[in-house]
Amino acid sequence: MTVARQAPYRVGIIGCGRKGTQYARSYALHPATEVVAAADPDPDNLTLFCERFQVPGYRSYEELLANERLDIAAPILPVSENPAVVLGCARADLKAISCEKPMSASLAEADRMVEACAARGIKLAVGDLDRNLPHYRQAVKLLASGELGEVVSISVLDGSGHEMSGGGIQRYSLMRLFAGDADVEWVTGWVDDDPWSDDDQGGAGYVRFVNGVEGVIHRRGSVRQGYEVLCSRGLFVSDGAYVHAWKHAEGGLRPIEGVLPQTHLYRGEATHDAEGWRIMPRQDATVQTMVDALDHDIEPWSNGDNGRKALELAIALRESHRRGHTPVYLPLEDRSLKMIPKPGRWGNKKTVYGKAWYAEQMTR
Repeated sequence: MTVARQAPYRVGIIGCGRKGTQYARSYALHPATEVVAAADPDPDNLTLFCERFQVPGYRSYEELLANERLDIAAPILPVSENPAVVLGCARADLKAISCEKPMSASLAEADRMVEACAARGIKLAVGDLDRNLPHYRQAVKLLASGELGEVVSISVLDGSGHEMSGGGIQRYSLMRLFAGDADVEWVTGWVDDDPWSDDDQGGAGYVRFVNGVEGVIHRRGSVRQGYEVLCSRGLFVSDGAYVHAWKHAEGGLRPIEGVLPQTHLYRGEATHDAEGWRIMPRQDATVQTMVDALDHDIEPWSNGDNGRKALELAIALRESHRRGHTPVYLPLEDRSLKMIPKPGRWGNKKTVYGKAWYAEQMTR
C-alpha cells in the first residue's frame, strides 16, 4: 500500500554529535524529508548543529517534542540513554523513530521499545545498517527469486572481531537477511574473553534457523573477508567492498551479470561532495529505507524487531559458552539478560575520548 505524502516528512534530531550530524545531513539531502529542529544538552554540539542546519535547538528532547510537530524523531544517542528516550518519543504523535545500534543493553529494554512503538503504530528503525544498502537489497531479491536455488548456509568470514552487540549486530543483521529474516531456532557459541562478563566482546559460533538455513560465524580472521551465501544452485559473495553472484550451469559456476550493483558498497566516485561534506552512501540508504517504510506502510529494513533479535543472537552465543558450549534455544526466556557495549557506544564519546578528540571529529 502506498501512502500519499502531502509534504516532506519533518525530522527532529535528538543528539547532535558526530553520528547525529551524519543522519541530519542525509535527511536534509533527501527530497522527501527535512530537518526542522534538534535537541542536545551539550551547548557546543547544539550550537554547531543549529548553525550548520539553520534550525531551532532545544536543551532536551521533551522540550523539542512539546514545541515542534514531527513525523520522524531520530534519537542518535549513547546506548545508556537510548531506551528511555525512545520510549519517551513513543508517547508522542510521531510516524517513525530512528535510533542507533545496539538499541539497548538488555532484552527486556528492547522488548519494551519494540512493543511501545508497535502499540502506537510507530515505525521503529534501529541502526545505520549494511542491510539497508541497495547492493544487499538487490541480493535479497536475487536469493528470493530462486535463481540460485535454496539458501543452504551463510558464513561470516571476518572472524569474531571485538564487538557482538556493537559492530557485531551488523553481521548478525545481514546473516538474518540472507536467511530470509527467519527466526533463529538454536545456537552454539563462544566468546573471546570471559563468558561470565556482561561486557561486549568478540564472539563466534553456529546458528541454526527455523527454516533449516545454517550460519557460521568464524572465530578467526583469514584472507577471506565479508560473507558467503551457499545455495543449492549458486553462490552469493560480499567481500566487504563489492558483491558478486554465480550460478551453476554447464558443469560449473558462471557469473551472473547485470543483476547486482557493481559499485563499491560504501563509496562512489568521490569521498566528499561539492559542499565539503563526506559522502555516505549507507547513511543515505538508511534514510531511504525509512522514507520507503512511511510511503508504503511497510517495516524499515533495519526495523526494531531485527535490532532486538540481533541483540538476542549475540547474547545467546555468549549464553552457550556459559553453559559449556551447549545449544541454546531462542527466544531466550530470561529477558533480563544483557550485554554492555564498549565505552564509546555506551557513554558520551566526548567524555570517553576527550574534548580535543571529539572537537576534531565534529569539525572534520
